[in-house]
Amino acid sequence: MTTPAATGPLASPAGGPGAPLPTTTGEPSAPLPTTTGEPSAPLPTTTGEPSAPLPTTTGEPSAPLPTTTGEPSAPLAMTAGGPGGPNWPQEDEPEIRPDWRERFALGADLALIGIGVTVAALPVLTLPAALAAGSTAVRHRYHAGSLPAFRPLLRQFRRTLLPGVPVVLVAALLLVDLVALSRGWVPGGTPMLVITAAVVSWLAGVATLTLVAGGRDPSQSWKAAIGWAWGQAVSRPWSALAPALAGVLAFFLALSVPATIPLVVGFHLFAAHVLSDRLAPAE
Repeated sequence: MTTPAATGPLASPAGGPGAPLPTTTGEPSAPLPTTTGEPSAPLPTTTGEPSAPLPTTTGEPSAPLPTTTGEPSAPLAMTAGGPGGPNWPQEDEPEIRPDWRERFALGADLALIGIGVTVAALPVLTLPAALAAGSTAVRHRYHAGSLPAFRPLLRQFRRTLLPGVPVVLVAALLLVDLVALSRGWVPGGTPMLVITAAVVSWLAGVATLTLVAGGRDPSQSWKAAIGWAWGQAVSRPWSALAPALAGVLAFFLALSVPATIPLVVGFHLFAAHVLSDRLAPAE
C-alpha cells in the first residue's frame, strides 16, 4: 500500500514543492509579461517608448491643437490673418433715431418759440424782427438740441427792428393788391390774379430764405441776407418755391384754426430751415 505524500502546498505538475503557479517556462509567476518577454509596463506607443500624452504625427509630445502651419494654437484667426475674430463683412452702425420723448421735447420747444414770436409781432411793425429772432432760435434748437440764451435774441431783435419796417410796408401793399384783384376792384380779372399770386408766392419764398440766412448768421445785415436769398432763388428756383408752398399751407391752416397760429409759426420756421438745408445749403 503506497503511503501518500505529506500534505503541504499544492504541488506543481513537475513534482516540486508548492509555489506560485508557474508559467509555461517553469519560472516563478510574475506580472503578466508582454509579447517581448519584458516585465509589464505602461502601454507602449508604436515606437516602443514609454507611454506619454497623446503624440502628434511627428512623434513630439502633445501640445495645444496646432494650426495648419505647425505653430501652437491661438485664438481663432481671421482668414485674412488679422486679429479680432472672423473676417466677417463690416456693417454700418445703425442710425440713432430720437425716441418719442425727444420728439415731444422738440415740438414743445418749437411751440414755445412760436408763442414768443407771436407775442413779439403783435405791434405788426415788429413782425420782421420777431421772425428773425425766432429763426435764430429755431436754428439753434435744430443744430444744438437746446434753446439759445435770451439776451442774444433780444439784441438781434433790437438790431433788426428798424430795418424790418420797410418789409412790412411792402408786404402790406402786396396783400392789398391781391385783395383788390380777387374782389374785382381793379381791372385784370382772373389771369392777373393768378400772375400776382405766383409773384407774391415767389417773393414769400425769397423772404423765407432771408429769414433762414439770418438764422444761420445772426450777425449779418438785412441787406446781406436778402442778397443771398435773391441769388439762391434765381439760381435754384425750387429753393424759394418749396418754402413758399409750405408757407401757403401754414397760412390756410392758421386761417382755419386761428388758435394754432403760434404753433404754426414755430413749425413753419423749422420746416423752412430743413428745406433750405437740402435745397440751398450754406456755402
